[in-house]
Amino acid sequence: MLKLNWVYSKLKKILDYLLGVPKTLYVNFRLCRLKDAIKLPIVVSRKVKFISLSGYATFDRVRPGIVRIGFGSVETLDYQYERTLLFIKGHAHFKGKAKIGKGSRISITGKCTFGDRFHLSAAGKIICRKDIEFGEKVLISWETLITDTDHHAVFDQETNKRINPNKHVIIGNNCWIGARANILKGVSLPSNTVVGSSSVVTGIFKEENTCLAGNPAKIIRKNTCWAE
Repeated sequence: MLKLNWVYSKLKKILDYLLGVPKTLYVNFRLCRLKDAIKLPIVVSRKVKFISLSGYATFDRVRPGIVRIGFGSVETLDYQYERTLLFIKGHAHFKGKAKIGKGSRISITGKCTFGDRFHLSAAGKIICRKDIEFGEKVLISWETLITDTDHHAVFDQETNKRINPNKHVIIGNNCWIGARANILKGVSLPSNTVVGSSSVVTGIFKEENTCLAGNPAKIIRKNTCWAE
């Protein structure tokens, strides 16, 4: 029985890749330079919906399937009813391998940089209007939000100056963002940071090897490390 389940899982995975071939071809030749597109660095699932692909994607190194979008196995997500959405009017830069899981929503009109071994597990949202930068080996759990904008402009009535501009977000190397956490504009997380589930992170943190949690998030433990 275990062997049959394994065979079924493998066949289903192969079928998902095959059914996604038309969209894979489209996304590569739409976003990438021709010399990169012919190598098919981006592989997408048939369940990926393109809202806009008027931006572009670049890579530190190019090889087939280095970026995979809309795949993965998350037991809390019903793959039949969940689609991954891509809205890319800006610049998506990939420094290495990246996985963007089922049901995720990616909206980029600024520049979003993904470090090597980036992994967004499922149903997460990344909204980039200015600049978001992920380091190497970043793991982001399901139903998270990472954004560098408040979306709506707020102005001072006397000066008519905007008081809530978009702000750069930086996530360091080897960070783990827990389920349903919110990483808001202006956040900077150093390497080896763990963010607890449902936390709201709003500040700049400088000390490495810490656990953050709460609303607003604060350091709850130091001298920590984690492993996949």
